Amino acid sequence: MFKAATRFFSIGRTLGSSAVSPAVQPVKVSPVLAARQIIPENASKSKRKSSRRREKRLKSQIIRDVNNLKQVEIRSFKFQVDPVLGSPDCAFIKRLNTALNEPTHLAYGFEREEFEKLLYGAQKASLDQNIAGDEVAESIFAIEEKKRKALLTILHMKNTNAKDKKKLAIKLAREEFQREEGDTASPEVQAAVLTARIHSGWDHVKNSFKDKVHSQYIRQLVHKRQRILKYLKKDNPEQYFYAIAKLGLTDDVITNEFNMGRQYFQDFKVFGDKQLVKPSNKEKAKAAKVEDLKKRVQDYNRLAKENYEALYGKPNPSA
Repeated sequence: MFKAATRFFSIGRTLGSSAVSPAVQPVKVSPVLAARQIIPENASKSKRKSSRRREKRLKSQIIRDVNNLKQVEIRSFKFQVDPVLGSPDCAFIKRLNTALNEPTHLAYGFEREEFEKLLYGAQKASLDQNIAGDEVAESIFAIEEKKRKALLTILHMKNTNAKDKKKLAIKLAREEFQREEGDTASPEVQAAVLTARIHSGWDHVKNSFKDKVHSQYIRQLVHKRQRILKYLKKDNPEQYFYAIAKLGLTDDVITNEFNMGRQYFQDFKVFGDKQLVKPSNKEKAKAAKVEDLKKRVQDYNRLAKENYEALYGKPNPSA
């Protein structure tokens, strides 16, 4: 009854959704099935002829509307993750934030091993000068322990500034992504360092909306990270996909154009639900046309399902 070359037009994602999701099944529309006119057996010749003309016109309209909707959705592409911060579930960023609060890391660039050696040397020097016996030695141990606790409190990462935390985050990022000891120039290390810088400076962006200079600095870091990862994709695709997965990014946020402007701040609610971009009347009318187009395509899907059930007496398995 139907032609073997019947085409099925698929929409990239479920109609009405605002983001691309690979888990969503595409909506399929068969122009032939949706435009099918159920003609009674006792219909006259003129009635059959007019139904065929109506079916042909409706099929052309369905093809046109579905293709227009596909073009609209391609143009209104939404990123899978935040193109600046990446996925909120990124294990690498969580490890950085946890490490910045661990007592094993000290502020102002001090190493814990060197710190312990220094305290041990001071304690040993005090004990070597002791000639009064064990009671004085015990008091020396107590005094040195108090000094140790006081110094650990002073050098705790919670008591340092943002600049010092950023230095430690960059060091940890470099150590985690380096290909070999001392590696500071490989693309994945540079991308990891830039990601650490972006996250370190993001709180200031959120708390200081009017600081345009700092926002421009973060914007430059994001674009530089894009360029480095694009180069890594050409040079070593396997290492590229490993690096972006570890950084909480996706391929679309690297390869597509992106502008960290007011529209981004509004879409990802950086400053809450504050409206930063007010749509014009022309944009509102365009959005209304798109919604009307989506409703028509949904009606075509419903019509195709009803026609299939009327012709075959059972639900369409591909619907």
